Amino acid sequence: MTDVIRPKTIYTDEQKRLLATAIELAQAAEAAETAAWEAIKAARDARVLDTDLTGDDTPARFNRATLNRRYGARPS
Repeated sequence: MTDVIRPKTIYTDEQKRLLATAIELAQAAEAAETAAWEAIKAARDARVLDTDLTGDDTPARFNRATLNRRYGARPS
């Protein structure tokens, strides 16, 4: 098998700045989503209804199916 030597990508200063901004915002979004799930879990543990936690005011990715996958079905 022949090894392919890939050329080194050289970014402009503008590209480096945009890349750094994208990475920083992606990391902040991940941290914010983690904090949101922790807040949802705390509210659920305080007996807030799942339908209220995953209602129309909540972004679609915070839905009841994901809530149950992450934390299990609510005990009866």
